[in-house]
Amino acid sequence: MWIATTAWVCLIAGFLNRRSVKKHIPLVLTAIVLDLGVVVFLQATRSAVQTAVEFSLTVPQKIHIISSSIAVTLYIPMVALGVYLYRNRTHHKVRRVHRGIGMFALVSRTLGFIFMFWMIETST
Repeated sequence: MWIATTAWVCLIAGFLNRRSVKKHIPLVLTAIVLDLGVVVFLQATRSAVQTAVEFSLTVPQKIHIISSSIAVTLYIPMVALGVYLYRNRTHHKVRRVHRGIGMFALVSRTLGFIFMFWMIETST
């Protein structure tokens, strides 16, 4: 839970520093790496994917899984577009798409973070 919280804080800090490339990139990449690390860890230690598809979870737990999965999936195009923007800083259409995907990922991850606390009962 602490790693997921750190990842979420880094994501929020990255969003708040979106106009500073020197701060935005390391913060967001740290958040993404931590989030992906948590997913890999949970899959390896608790068979997270199998638990998610068994339909034995409560509605808040399903909201957590769905919103977090959406966010993690959106990280792929967000990073790809971010790399493109880093190399070609004046491409405004790509920046708009990157921003839109980033906002959707941030909202999804925030929902996942909030509903993460309903997962605690099944993890103990």
